Amino acid sequence: MEIDPIRYEMFLHRLWAIGEEGRMTLQRVSASPIVVQGGECMSSLYDPEGTMVLACSGHLRFAAATSDAIKNLIHWFHSSPGFHKGDQFFFNDPYVAGSHTYDMMVIMPVFADRELVAWVATSTHTADTGGLLRGEATEIYHEGIRIQGLKVVEQGKFREDVFRTLTDQCRDPEYVGLDLKAMIAGNNVCASRYLELVEKFGLRFVKGAAAKVIRESELAARAKLRSLPDGTWMARQYVTTLDRRHRRAVSHQILLTMTKENDDLHFDFSGTSPQTETDHNSTLPSTTAHIALALTRTLFWDVPWSDGKLRPIKIHVPEGSILNCRFPAACGSAPRVGNVLVSTVCECVAKMLYVAGRHSDVFASTTGNLVFAGGPGFFYGGHNREGTPVAQGMYDQHGAGLGATPYRDGVDTGGHMNIPSAGISDVERIEMQYPFLYFTRAHNQDGSGFGHFRGGLGSMRIFLVYGSDNCSTDYKPYVGVAQGGFGLFGGYPTGTGVLRIMVKGSRDLLERSRRGEAPMRDAIHRGDWGKTIRPQGSPERVLLPSGTLLVDYIAGGGGYGDPLDREPEAVLHDYRRGAVSRKEAGRVYGVVFDQEGSQVDLQATMAERARLRSVRRTMGLRGKTSNWRNEPGKNWRLILRFHEVLEIATEGEEYAIRCGRCGHLFCPADENYKPYALCRMINLDEFMPYPLPSGEPYEAQYYEYYCPGCATQLQVDVYCPSVGGDPVLWDTRIHIDSLAAMSHRPLGNRTEVG
Repeated sequence: MEIDPIRYEMFLHRLWAIGEEGRMTLQRVSASPIVVQGGECMSSLYDPEGTMVLACSGHLRFAAATSDAIKNLIHWFHSSPGFHKGDQFFFNDPYVAGSHTYDMMVIMPVFADRELVAWVATSTHTADTGGLLRGEATEIYHEGIRIQGLKVVEQGKFREDVFRTLTDQCRDPEYVGLDLKAMIAGNNVCASRYLELVEKFGLRFVKGAAAKVIRESELAARAKLRSLPDGTWMARQYVTTLDRRHRRAVSHQILLTMTKENDDLHFDFSGTSPQTETDHNSTLPSTTAHIALALTRTLFWDVPWSDGKLRPIKIHVPEGSILNCRFPAACGSAPRVGNVLVSTVCECVAKMLYVAGRHSDVFASTTGNLVFAGGPGFFYGGHNREGTPVAQGMYDQHGAGLGATPYRDGVDTGGHMNIPSAGISDVERIEMQYPFLYFTRAHNQDGSGFGHFRGGLGSMRIFLVYGSDNCSTDYKPYVGVAQGGFGLFGGYPTGTGVLRIMVKGSRDLLERSRRGEAPMRDAIHRGDWGKTIRPQGSPERVLLPSGTLLVDYIAGGGGYGDPLDREPEAVLHDYRRGAVSRKEAGRVYGVVFDQEGSQVDLQATMAERARLRSVRRTMGLRGKTSNWRNEPGKNWRLILRFHEVLEIATEGEEYAIRCGRCGHLFCPADENYKPYALCRMINLDEFMPYPLPSGEPYEAQYYEYYCPGCATQLQVDVYCPSVGGDPVLWDTRIHIDSLAAMSHRPLGNRTEVG
């Protein structure tokens, strides 16, 4: 049917408002800090076949997952028990939809008269499902209730038997039950408002408009892909887990090859590590949901958030890998794996978007990513001071730093890019719910990725376990591998202020606090406030007796560009406000202050930066020697800039990669520039200011690549030798066939800012 464009826009905006009203209703009914303040919830709408028509601004992982649940409900239960007006189904099986059993959803069919016209769904991350405490599971059976569809509401009547069967399996039935009722309330609002749309516009129009949303979403996604150059991008990031047999940390890689051809985008995860014996695994539905999440927040943010936008996407994930685990592997930490997966996808997409000149959409790694794993986690269990069960999970990490961009620094504690409506809990709420007293929650000095533009600072926190001797948390052995972060074009993936430790607080800790002393991070590392606790045997969980002092951090954003290009005055400003230390200002940025730290010593800064560039030239190893020269009579012409500094130029029928600053020619355009660059390998033991509390060496290395001509830092890659593979990653390959079409129109250029 012909869809009137004005009425269609009215329908689309009203549909978004309905989803938002459902999400906000859910948050008002729930009392869960994860949902109410953290924003880990979703409300979304689907056509009668279970295809998502539109999702709102809740947790994007949930929006991408629920379609699979609805389609399976239709397949399994359409005859028995059937779907009726007023039914609502509970679902949380991560092998069908979602990431782990804590991702709970309630799904409701919507009937106009007797015809099924739509589905609505609400989701939350609920802190408890019963089962083992987080970190201890080895099979999905250990991870609490796992339900593939139970009618918790039947023909409009709340089923107390089902409700109690679900909630009484959990440690805090009231907590879980309120989340469940909040999802039901959100669905009631969405279903009612959707039927108002049917009444206002007519059923025929609403059906046609919903189909149009899905269709136009696909067309818009394909149009955007066609506007991008064809090419192949690769990224590699790491996840660490516990090897239970040898009681030590072990690293795993996520390896992605992303290929864009015409209006198709293909993700190939061949080479990704096998699944683990811990709960650090992702089911295929979880992996698919996280890929959709990454694309929604980067490439398709301006495309209607329906399933249509994913139709150009093809995914290959080897079965039995950490991204496609076989049943019955545990997957409670699938979101942790998923965060690294999202970062891996975003790295490839950011470099692809840069090639196309869409610089306002380019940013380095951002929130939700663990940086240096190890030490105490944030999935607490036990009881608080009043004896109330402690929910599993505290979500300060929603206040992480956002990644730097080609034009500016990342936003400090800017949010959680997986959840556009995210927030963090008030300290007072945390102290009320958990047996904790906070000494500080502040920006994390040196906690962001260094670069021409630095990443946004994450936060750090120091708090005390107080009033409970029955509190524990998950624990990971230290391994020293940067995880889930990436810098762009010479920026670092992370900063250096990123260690988690536990300290047995001194007996006079509270008395010193009453006198006005405050435990600060460096003093705690020195042992001034107690002895660092180092659990023997790498347990999955550790007890936190009253008096335990915890130092923690929240991830910062990745950096963009060579740190030596950062304006000295910007470094001074960061130093004055505590964002960067004097040591890192000199070591990384080459900026020297006067003795008082009140102004930049420009002459000393110029000399220090010249010295650092000289170190790059003398310490950087040269691989292949370029046979290309800027010969007299040659007139190399820019056709495409695929990097902040590097570009592809043409001369006659030849295409070469060259430095856009000094003109140095690296190699033919169909080769990897990195073997022709200067390369310096740095063990993280040399880079990090603190040793690992376990006394073990850092496992990972930074591979820094420099231009042989001007010594500009081009890329900082993370490599873990224990995992293996080629350390020299070919991260960007522009397809030669597409270069000829571009030779008449330069792409990827921009005016330098800053």
